[in-house]
Amino acid sequence: MSKSLIKKQIIFGLFQILGIPFLCSTLFAGHSITIDGQFQDWDNVNVAYADGQTDGMSADFADIKITYDMDFLFIYFSFHDGEFLLQDGNTFNLYIDSDNNPETGLEKNGIGAELHWVFGQRQGTWHSNGNQISIWQNDITLRTGPTITSNEFEIAISRYCDVFGGEIVEGNLIIEEVSSNSDTVPNESGGIYFSIGEDAVPYPEPIPFERRHENDIRILSYNTLHTGIVEPDRQPHFERIIKAIDPDIIALQEHSEWDEIEDIIQSWFPEDNWTASWTYRDLIVLSRFPLINDANLISSERSMCALLDTENEMGHNLLIMNSHLSCCDNDEARQQQVDEFASVWRDWRLGGNGPFPLEAETPFIHVGDFNFVGQKQQVITLRDGDILDESTYGADYPPDWDESSIIDLFSRHTEKRMGYTWRSDGSSFNPGKLDYIFYSDATIDSGRHFVVNTLAMSPETLAENGLEWNDTQEASDHLPRVFDISLNPNASIGHEEGSPAEFIIMANYPNPFNPITTISLTINNPIQNGSMDIIDMNGRIVDHMWSGNLISGSHTFKWDGQIKSSGIYFARLHGNGISRTHKMILLK
Repeated sequence: MSKSLIKKQIIFGLFQILGIPFLCSTLFAGHSITIDGQFQDWDNVNVAYADGQTDGMSADFADIKITYDMDFLFIYFSFHDGEFLLQDGNTFNLYIDSDNNPETGLEKNGIGAELHWVFGQRQGTWHSNGNQISIWQNDITLRTGPTITSNEFEIAISRYCDVFGGEIVEGNLIIEEVSSNSDTVPNESGGIYFSIGEDAVPYPEPIPFERRHENDIRILSYNTLHTGIVEPDRQPHFERIIKAIDPDIIALQEHSEWDEIEDIIQSWFPEDNWTASWTYRDLIVLSRFPLINDANLISSERSMCALLDTENEMGHNLLIMNSHLSCCDNDEARQQQVDEFASVWRDWRLGGNGPFPLEAETPFIHVGDFNFVGQKQQVITLRDGDILDESTYGADYPPDWDESSIIDLFSRHTEKRMGYTWRSDGSSFNPGKLDYIFYSDATIDSGRHFVVNTLAMSPETLAENGLEWNDTQEASDHLPRVFDISLNPNASIGHEEGSPAEFIIMANYPNPFNPITTISLTINNPIQNGSMDIIDMNGRIVDHMWSGNLISGSHTFKWDGQIKSSGIYFARLHGNGISRTHKMILLK
């Protein structure tokens, strides 16, 4: 460990002992960035370089931001127009001069770059003392997001790798597209300067394995890498992981040996009575709740569902949908599969034309390994019901019971600010989010949720949960995703408390919107000392709309999300001891 890192940790410890708030975003230069393909946490990071529009014919760079925490150098970049895939199909190059010395490394526009990384080729070169050495993503602990197409990206590179000759303290960087009429940032010679201060950016608060409420229902989604659980050498790793998670429902993907799995899970939890669905292709759902019905959902058999008897626990039965879509660069097949799924779900909800009877407002969750490594339209189709091939699969239709989009749940590792769910250190592909959880927030309250990565856990956490350091790495190349359905009505930011006669937030228009939407309120009883805020998926206030008193009647507010990132937001109105929230989608 470097002396500067030890110094920063000592400083942070003193702040904690003295009870002094540690406001790294205001007192110091570092920031708590989570690499998950969301960008709200970049809002407090200053723009390091703003590039003009129309100076690149293909990729036209816009804003560059640079910051750090205790482990990583973070870089954010966006584009004025267009969407791109970071791990494939581009000629984006990153050059980092890690010692702020133009005389060392590869000469490039006035800097001496020790690191030259080519995103589209998923490889790079280390330049040192006149030598050139090929490097891969794992050599620099490269983490990127999102894994799908986007007009903005975030990346993390280890501050303590051999490429930088130890700890990086200051340097310069250049990002360019290598093609005709290409764009380079900065336009000036010398790169974009950055420095890493002596501040200690606090590590994330660990997410405990325990349910927030003891009656929460826990769902585990897990790609087990072929027949993983039944293989003797990997089975002990799976056993420790699944016992530590202690799920009520298990949705497995890439598991073909269906006839053995129910007995194995039953042996791990002998006090419970487990039931299993039929195995559809390589998909299976196991549950502590009785299985009412199960079925295949699409022609490729890459999506199935199971209806579980949770009437006593939830007041409704619970529908679990489980998918394993086509892999890798097969964008066309994945889009066909999500289009077909959206049409099946639309017809099932609207006309009851499904594989078995389904009551209106049945809570549902859609989990699985969706292999979303290409066009983001596939995510939009599942989340919003936006069917691409309408001539074949019919009209768009919002998938939730309240005729809105469903939630695409973003979770992080329990002890790391990372959101990836797939990782293979020997692969040229960076870790990414391939495993998704979509759910109906019209019928389900979210409890605790997280990604399990034993490599990033402290020895104390491992021991407490009966885990070993290499469990997730040895079990599968995918990480387990855990999602609790909260039965406590106060647990969800989307839950409405109190009497509905007080006031109502009407549907905002338009929704989705870009960048302005109108929020309408109906106030039946005057509000005293109330407020309305815009909050993000993590419950953070991102904009304050109003505070004070409101008389009875109709009121409208306009919210401008111009400087906010695409994503799901909530308008939250509070007054007279009551809270109301309404989901809105900013789609740029």
